[in-house]
Amino acid sequence: MRFFLSLLIFLSVSSLAQADTIRRSIPANKTSSVGAHATYNAQCMPSSIPKMKIAKQPENGTVSFKQVAFKLSEDAGRCAGRQVKGIAVYYKPKRGFRGQDEFKVRFTMDMYSARSAKIRNVVDKYIVEVK
Repeated sequence: MRFFLSLLIFLSVSSLAQADTIRRSIPANKTSSVGAHATYNAQCMPSSIPKMKIAKQPENGTVSFKQVAFKLSEDAGRCAGRQVKGIAVYYKPKRGFRGQDEFKVRFTMDMYSARSAKIRNVVDKYIVEVK
């Protein structure tokens, strides 16, 4: 039973750490939130706030990060609606730019499972359509 519980916790935590391609449409000439990252455990309790870095700069704008509190979306399964602290990702296109831009964000988070601590690095790719 203990092994099964440890495996379940490991699988639920490690599924959070898979890299994604995130697509967003945003208005021109305005800073927009394009994503947010937070970590939480199998009991839906918030974990440490991820450390964020830009892995690949956008060609036609700038990326910034801000610590925020937000409710988890339906993608969080049974944890949906829980309040957590995390980091929001903001994109600001260059003045007058319209079209597609992309960038990559690396976030590092602590993972605790089966009595061991690990650090997980994930790189998400953002594709932003500026309209």
